[in-house]
Amino acid sequence: MNFTGFYGNEPIKKILNTHPFHAYLIEGPKGSGKHTLADLITNALICDGENPPCGVCRQCYKFREKCHPDLIEIPADIPVDELRQLLAGIVLSPNDAKHKVYRIDGAEKMLDAAQNLLLKTLEEPPEYAVFLLLCTTKEGVLETVRSRCQTLSLAPLPEEVIREHFVKAFGGYDEKAKNAALLSAGFLGKALEIYQSSEGEYAEKSKVLEKALRENDPITVFRIFSFKEREELVAFYNAFSLHVKRRLRESEGNERLFFADLARLWDEAGKGMQTNVNVKFWNTNLARLCRKARRSF
Repeated sequence: MNFTGFYGNEPIKKILNTHPFHAYLIEGPKGSGKHTLADLITNALICDGENPPCGVCRQCYKFREKCHPDLIEIPADIPVDELRQLLAGIVLSPNDAKHKVYRIDGAEKMLDAAQNLLLKTLEEPPEYAVFLLLCTTKEGVLETVRSRCQTLSLAPLPEEVIREHFVKAFGGYDEKAKNAALLSAGFLGKALEIYQSSEGEYAEKSKVLEKALRENDPITVFRIFSFKEREELVAFYNAFSLHVKRRLRESEGNERLFFADLARLWDEAGKGMQTNVNVKFWNTNLARLCRKARRSF
């Protein structure tokens, strides 16, 4: 199988090249590459070329254009009756390719009744049918369903792999990219999201936060740290980290001491954020860290 565009995860590549299976459970957090892997497997299954996916055959073209008739997307919230009707069509041979591929994104969100109905098909599927179940964590999928699937758990990538991708994509690996890689916990998609979302709004918020600290305005400080989603909080963390380090290079005297203290506290917090994902906790903790650094100003 041609794994171009899919980085690391050598055990998964070995499984896919040596142990063909009728159902795969692809597990990984947001940004881990599970959709990239699912696309790769799907494309390879319907490709007519050598070393699939070849990217140039008619089947690959249809897949790229999202119009391949043998790819069936099943929503995780599908009602049981609709799922039963959809699965009844599995007895029909593929329209155009060698395989029919059924994909369920967010499989852990399916109702137990829907998963049990799916289980019946997974037990004895036609030879040409392959199921791809994508999930954030396999624990949300019934054990009986998991037992009928080959589990592919996405692993974090070494920093050098992420660095290599950044160099190819952006021409370098600057401080901003390093921070994104650190906060991504080794997942390339997450690193790219953090890197690309730390402009604009978050850069402006960084300036507002600095002004609030200078003016000893705790209300504004705590108002800034009211993020609802971890992705937003991490993006702001990344933007403010760059802001603080830039201001540290520019400042002198007491101001320099303030930014040095803030940079140290901020970096320590970043390490903790990799293991503790509680957004409410880090909203409060980062606000307090800012207030603590304010005392040295």
